[in-house]
Amino acid sequence: YANSFTDNDGVNDATEAFKEFHGRSPVAQKYLAALPQRPATTKREQIMIEFQRWRAQLEKEGFFDPNLLHVALRFVELVVMYCLGLVCFWRGGYLGLTLGIIIHGLFSGRCGWLMHEAGHGSLTGNLTIDKHLQRLILGFGFGGCGPMWNVMHSKHHATPQKIGYDVDLDTTPWIAFFNTAVEDNRPRGFSRLWTKFQHYTFLPVTSGFLVMVFWFLYLHPRKAIKDADYVQLFFIISAHTFRPYLLTVMTGCSFITAYALLWASIWVGGVYLFGHFAMSHSHKAVADRHQTKNWLDFALDHTVDIDPSNSLICWIMGYLNCQVLHHLFPHMPQYKQPAASRKLIQFCKEQGLTYEIIGYCDAWQRTFANLRDVGEHYYQNGVDAKRMALPKETLTSIANRMK
Repeated sequence: YANSFTDNDGVNDATEAFKEFHGRSPVAQKYLAALPQRPATTKREQIMIEFQRWRAQLEKEGFFDPNLLHVALRFVELVVMYCLGLVCFWRGGYLGLTLGIIIHGLFSGRCGWLMHEAGHGSLTGNLTIDKHLQRLILGFGFGGCGPMWNVMHSKHHATPQKIGYDVDLDTTPWIAFFNTAVEDNRPRGFSRLWTKFQHYTFLPVTSGFLVMVFWFLYLHPRKAIKDADYVQLFFIISAHTFRPYLLTVMTGCSFITAYALLWASIWVGGVYLFGHFAMSHSHKAVADRHQTKNWLDFALDHTVDIDPSNSLICWIMGYLNCQVLHHLFPHMPQYKQPAASRKLIQFCKEQGLTYEIIGYCDAWQRTFANLRDVGEHYYQNGVDAKRMALPKETLTSIANRMK
């Protein structure tokens, strides 16, 4: 069938995955055109044909057109927030230092929202510009590496909540999001007691400390060094040098003290960012590693939208409260997704599909209830030795490619 294609096995329809990931990339289109072609041996699902018609209508209505004024305002917000934090540090005292840490933590977290959109190419719509903006934002805001984020995040988007494919599920031993996480992830250590209390450690320890230290002191710098990505390395180094230097200028403290203040704010940013990331999918059902689904079903079955009509929630979550829309259309500017949500409600109603929208407080409750229940499951039952012995080639090969 015209303009459609399958994955390497010739089984799974990869049409939407390619279009939504690479629709703005002339290079990807060039490589695709050079590949051998053959007549399709299977028919497309009717629902996916209807989905493409609906998508074409959204594109016609301008839902995929970037807005440079919006982009500029997002950057202005970051500059104002960063400067406000510096003023708080300059005022000093317990209140000033506390406010400075919190505001700079929110600055880092909101850098996370913006670099995420730049990584998808939905910020300015120009992939070259967006990738460099991502390097700047993630590098200075967190000390992270944009290409490293993209390698990991693309796996999540391709098959969200699919065991063995979505690296966001490969989080043991620090966190287990589903009842076979220890058995189905790559072999690592395991503690019943730690897992039992994971709903308490998830935000302050795992998100705020463990992920931040491992990613931004090891995993991300290693990627930039391996790739000889000197632009990214410059921004990473600036986060660890220039940011604390500014704090020494504003407060008169030593560089070591300023660096400790930087990491206190990074802790706040990690709690803020990764806590909210988990709310849209970590409590949803997982798909077995051998299960196949179309692009639409993966988004609708394994993610939720959170109060898309609430402007405050949209701001707090950097528009990623519209996670279903984001998984369907990663190239759609994210600030347009709340409006697209109303269109999706109507589309799903017409097609007999379930589109789940939940409240902000409900999303937090579900996230922590899932962590508590999975932790209790492992505390009571331990691991399934037979399942633990099954091969896990997929996750291992993904991990090797990320090194």
